[in-house]
Amino acid sequence: MSETVDILLITWNRKDYVIKTLENILSDQSNFRLYWWDNGSEDGTAELIERYDDSRIVLTHKSENNVMQAEPTYWFLKNSTSNIIGKLDDDTIAPHGWIDKCVSLLNENKKVGMVGCWTFYPEDYERNKQVAINKIIELNKGKILQNFWIGGTAFLMMKGLAKKYLVEGNGRAFPVDRARMSLDGYVSGWYFPLIHAEHMDDPRSKNCLTNSTGQPLALTARVRGFTTNAEFLQWIKNDADNILTTSFDSQKAEHLNKIHFKSTLYMKLKNILSTLKNKFF
Repeated sequence: MSETVDILLITWNRKDYVIKTLENILSDQSNFRLYWWDNGSEDGTAELIERYDDSRIVLTHKSENNVMQAEPTYWFLKNSTSNIIGKLDDDTIAPHGWIDKCVSLLNENKKVGMVGCWTFYPEDYERNKQVAINKIIELNKGKILQNFWIGGTAFLMMKGLAKKYLVEGNGRAFPVDRARMSLDGYVSGWYFPLIHAEHMDDPRSKNCLTNSTGQPLALTARVRGFTTNAEFLQWIKNDADNILTTSFDSQKAEHLNKIHFKSTLYMKLKNILSTLKNKFF
């Protein structure tokens, strides 16, 4: 059996999703421990903590409010004891064995940053594979579909790297600087051959939830103003297409250009303020 991996699970309402995610991960015989943080759920999700009597759920926390991802991640990193850590969202069903595969790749390749499951659909890769094949990196005893960043669910990484690239005071987002990790030469991406993890918010999932009028309940869909599953699904497909057909070097260049733009804008504003101060004060 491989070494123990510590996994962070953050929940917030959507009890139907949470039950499916929990029952799936707890039926996986991989060697892991689960750290469960609930973000002030009001639909009975928090009460599920007492329902599951499994020794692999080693630590739980019930927050009074939804503090998103940063605070739970700090808590997790403070309390976890494994050298390898990961995160699983409450709307993700990852296939059994994914942990062992990702652990093996991490242990064999010290320059791997984050490695995880493919949370788009297999058809998305198939649609773009003639171009996407150029993003597959040969590693020691394995392969990875490299990307400048990967999403924060169904992934593993070394705890030391998470702490090295931890962003303190990051507000509510997942507080690991994945871009800086890639800029420093670490290879992140999806285990290859791809391990498909079902993202239940994807309208193609049989478990996808909608409201009484058929509108998607996914937070991403609501934030972006999508009112139908068709709109949301098209955005997901476009996102997958963009990821798979944009080279790593192009992603890196785009990120550096954004940094340069922000830096230039900051200096211009600083100079303007300095001029105004000297003129009027």
